[in-house]
Amino acid sequence: MEGKEEIWYKCFLYGKDDLANKGEFTRAICIRFDNREDVMGEFNKLVQDKYMEEYLENFEELKSFMNALNPLLLESYCIFSFIRGLKKDIKLMLKTLKPTILM
Repeated sequence: MEGKEEIWYKCFLYGKDDLANKGEFTRAICIRFDNREDVMGEFNKLVQDKYMEEYLENFEELKSFMNALNPLLLESYCIFSFIRGLKKDIKLMLKTLKPTILM
């Protein structure tokens, strides 16, 4: 680690007896280094425009930020959000399967 990341890390640890728990540290990193204005808004408005692979990559990235910022985020909410953003034909097919996990 070097540069601004190292400076931030040292400031983050200053005054702490030990490394903060994983959740606190992850949230702090997301807040400090992610340049997104509204992760929750992006997550809730995400839709599949073209290819499934592209949609899946965007969804997984936003989901990781959402989980970091809100560790109590329910898997059922993520499943609902994932299905909601799919193209209509895929959405209808997937809804009939009633998935309980994402991956």
